[in-house]
Amino acid sequence: MPSLDLLKQLVEIASDKKAVSSGGQVEYGVACWLRDYVQKNLRGFVVEEQKIEEGRMNLFVHDNKPTSLLFLCHMDTVEAGSGWTTSASGEQKGLRFYGRGSADMKCGAVAILAALHQAQEIKKTGIAVLFYADEEYDSVGIKKFVAEYEKKLSPKLIVCMEPTNGKLRRGCRGIVELRYILRGKTGHAARASSGINAFDGLNQGINSLNELLKTIGDPYLGHPTLNVATVRCGAIQQKRPDDFIVFGSAGNIIPDYCEVVLEVRTVPGLDSEKIKKVFHEGLKKTGVVVETVETRLELGSFATPNEQLKLVEDIFYEVVGGDMYQDIEQGGYSDVQMLASLWQTPTVIWGAKGDNIHGADEYVDVSSFEKLETCLKKLVDRWEES
Repeated sequence: MPSLDLLKQLVEIASDKKAVSSGGQVEYGVACWLRDYVQKNLRGFVVEEQKIEEGRMNLFVHDNKPTSLLFLCHMDTVEAGSGWTTSASGEQKGLRFYGRGSADMKCGAVAILAALHQAQEIKKTGIAVLFYADEEYDSVGIKKFVAEYEKKLSPKLIVCMEPTNGKLRRGCRGIVELRYILRGKTGHAARASSGINAFDGLNQGINSLNELLKTIGDPYLGHPTLNVATVRCGAIQQKRPDDFIVFGSAGNIIPDYCEVVLEVRTVPGLDSEKIKKVFHEGLKKTGVVVETVETRLELGSFATPNEQLKLVEDIFYEVVGGDMYQDIEQGGYSDVQMLASLWQTPTVIWGAKGDNIHGADEYVDVSSFEKLETCLKKLVDRWEES
């Protein structure tokens, strides 16, 4: 069956957090489609179902040989949302194929199936795939896979199909997300010394943190960056039974309360403890104190040296040409980092060109998709299991 027909079938299957299919939820319908396809058309491979929670699963597809080349592709998507001028369920217009998940990353799943067909045809062994759940939300699928397969696998190369606009990406920055409640002291706004401004404390902490980030860098990953994701600040008037803080509306009172979520994109040498230390030092300059701090997320970074990706680079140059590597700042965190760091395995992220990912009218460029398929098949052709 032509690859675009397979892609349309996959895109037609809803796989966002509200999706429900027979026997499961979220990406379960996609998982069942992939399982059935492999079992019917790729009989040289076996499919292991790894239960994540009720009605959700990972699929580990392998040939019963030691895995040396591992492809990686998540099965879930974000919700379609509104504002579409094309079909969110999949349609081709000219050289673009539209639909939720078309670029992120169901086209990657279809390209992997083409690579498996190639492996089966030429009897190449050591090729495996992880189709996994929950990348778009809490990374439950990849964490479950790591917990069970950490000691079972030791691949020589990992290829992740996250969108990269048709280029290669050989690493990603990490993420630290912190949620703070900061406390100051109310006072009359005309007399600054009568209170401690919680918002001033936040600003000083941010300034101190930004100064730190300028001093840290990585030759490939660049500098870490700070995003102040949410802020609620004011003078407390009431605390409701559900713990929601209600602020007064008067403009002449110094704010004594601030909630903030900070997100830092990290590189080696920067972790949550160092971030908190410097942020707290900035707060202390104003007298603002930390009431609570929660590390909601801490995920590492990775970078694979170019010399470990020569085969991939050669194939890219031969089939695609042009600029090879994506600007690292154009890509976010990828949970393939967990596997790259776990096994210290050379890892590359490689997806087709496309646009509007997570937005209306998401699409994948058909020519780029076809080239990606060709590249993966050539990678299988030239792969040495040892």
